[in-house]
Amino acid sequence: MSKQKYAVFTMDVEAFTDTECISASSENVNVDLLDGLDEYIKILDKHSIKCTLFTVGSLAPKIADKLKKAISSGHKLALHNFEHIAPMDVSPEVFKEKTLKAKQTLSDMFGTEISGFRAPYFSLDNKRLEILKELGFKYDSSNLGFSKARHTVNLDLSNFKEHTEGIFSDNGFFEFSMSRQKIFGMPYPISGGGYVRLSNWGFIKGLIKQYLQRNDYYVFYLHPFELTKQKIPVLKDLKSYDKYYLQSGISSYKKHIEQLIVMLKNLGYEFVTFEELYEKMSKSV
Repeated sequence: MSKQKYAVFTMDVEAFTDTECISASSENVNVDLLDGLDEYIKILDKHSIKCTLFTVGSLAPKIADKLKKAISSGHKLALHNFEHIAPMDVSPEVFKEKTLKAKQTLSDMFGTEISGFRAPYFSLDNKRLEILKELGFKYDSSNLGFSKARHTVNLDLSNFKEHTEGIFSDNGFFEFSMSRQKIFGMPYPISGGGYVRLSNWGFIKGLIKQYLQRNDYYVFYLHPFELTKQKIPVLKDLKSYDKYYLQSGISSYKKHIEQLIVMLKNLGYEFVTFEELYEKMSKSV
């Protein structure tokens, strides 16, 4: 990669009930909190940033108007599995069948190419990565690189060419990894989600800045409920940690995201979608 610095803003577009601690519980939840998608787009439009929306295939028809509006404004659509389940929890054959169905459905429904994939829970192995290539995907963004995360599989990218920290390619197919910064010699995710929202902001902001000062690629992600303006229900039957995960840092997250955007601008990062970054990187291979 050239010395140009690139930042990619994304969202895992899923319903509140897709959150693992809720979907695995017996709680009766009747809110989706998908207004958080609208709030995210407002923030990005304010700063003239286009993002990539990794959308659950089975959810897309229910929010077609939201997605069509985002696409018409220049945001890009990618796939976040057919259902919000870990790909590693189903056979490769079922994964292939469901992924192809979702890819075709989204492409037909929105009249746009679906070239990217991100696995729920970053749960993807090399066998399933090969399936994505077979199905015509151009890139994946499921490599979290944090072994302590549940469901996560560490992809073997040893046969890929590394262009810069976090970006790899193999015969025209790209793996856009999540960004990590070392703490006491161990890599820690700094791309968003609970890793950023639940951490002390001053501490995590410092880690992100350290990373940005020595790298030229950064990716950020979040979920709709993290920006909802609705009241997040308090679910009594969940474990204490899960309650903490669903509630903590929500009220200040919008402010912190905007501070992150300002930091990236000040450090000279150009905001691109993964689709734009794929085109840029393909020309340099």
